[in-house]
Amino acid sequence: MKTVIPSLFLIFFISLNLLGQSYTWKLENSYANKNIEAWDITPLEEVIVSKQGSLYKLDTNFQEAFTQSRKGFGTITKIDARHSMKTLLFSENQQMIGFIDNTLSFQEGKIDLAALNIGYGTLVCYSDQTSRFWVFDELNARLIRFEGIKSSVARSEISNLMTITYNDMPSYMVESQNQLFLFYQGADIFVFDFYGSLLRRYTYKLAIQIYPTEKYLYILKKNTIVRVNRKTDQEETITLPKKGIEDLRVFGNAVYFKDKNGVNKYSLIHTE
Repeated sequence: MKTVIPSLFLIFFISLNLLGQSYTWKLENSYANKNIEAWDITPLEEVIVSKQGSLYKLDTNFQEAFTQSRKGFGTITKIDARHSMKTLLFSENQQMIGFIDNTLSFQEGKIDLAALNIGYGTLVCYSDQTSRFWVFDELNARLIRFEGIKSSVARSEISNLMTITYNDMPSYMVESQNQLFLFYQGADIFVFDFYGSLLRRYTYKLAIQIYPTEKYLYILKKNTIVRVNRKTDQEETITLPKKGIEDLRVFGNAVYFKDKNGVNKYSLIHTE
């Protein structure tokens, strides 16, 4: 009897937690495709994906609006569509950055990373301004912010990155609100300011991916999202709507998830 009472109490406590969850998910749209190499969402919430030698733009109803071949550019490893009229593409195997317009056409030309004195680039992302972008040079363990697209000039640099982070190679980087987030999967998240000074460090050993918004930092785990308030550090844990999620993007109450089967858009609804 002594062992039954604690067990019943534990079940009751867990049930209260589940019943008290203040969020629910609503599936809005789905795009089924198992061949997505890279993806992102524009400020107008259009989905851009790269698959099987072509780029595709989906409208807000997840219908294909534009298609463009990416032959000659190489396999795309990064799409950064935060600036809808000038989306950044990165091909690691070609060591090339390109910029496409609203119809997925190359209008601004392409940049060879060798011309920027990059030893070997593995990560690239836009800055908050369209004329600026970051490159992680794996060979020299440094981060460089360039300004200008047609004639890029280095404006700031974070050298000896390994001595700052005590980690090897980051798996993802993104800028938000003039702060650069550097994510090391299985370890830490480092935040740098506009000039490359370290601001803070988060430790989430079980994180799969991250995504910062103006107010929150979203930490994707296997079964949950941890939402961290960027000002107060207050955390909320929200159960994911499905298993196998690999990546995410967040726009207000709309959350886009990518898994091995495609991209899904959900609404995150507050139930209280």
